[in-house]
Amino acid sequence: MQCASCGSHRTFHETRDIPIRYKGEAITVHGLAGQFCLDCEDAVLDPESYDRYVAAGDGLVHSVNQRGTPDLRRIRKRLGLTQAEAGRLFGGGVTAFSRYERGDIRPPQALSALFLILDRHPDLLEEIRENAPVLVRGKRRAAHAA
Repeated sequence: MQCASCGSHRTFHETRDIPIRYKGEAITVHGLAGQFCLDCEDAVLDPESYDRYVAAGDGLVHSVNQRGTPDLRRIRKRLGLTQAEAGRLFGGGVTAFSRYERGDIRPPQALSALFLILDRHPDLLEEIRENAPVLVRGKRRAAHAA
């Protein structure tokens, strides 16, 4: 088999342990089988090994991104907010909140701090709601003036 990366014909089927690194954290996925290139060390994993590798990588990303962040989903639901309303009130939109809650990306530090405060003082949400329309109108005026 020819290597897809470098074109070498020096590939062979083998089983290896492969590390995955993300933001300074690392895990090793054991027993991954596939075609490995002797020249560039690239690999084409067998389907089952590929699935395990991807699942392990996704798990690592989720774990690292969730570490040290508040449970936004729990707090949002406790406050009676939908993802759409949270996105409108705090910025980023529904897509961002969905990604924060799934652990795909880490929420901004200011948002995490605000949610921790709202978790302890849910009555402050009403003040945010009262001021949000003013903030949104101000942004619209600025956009139309430009």
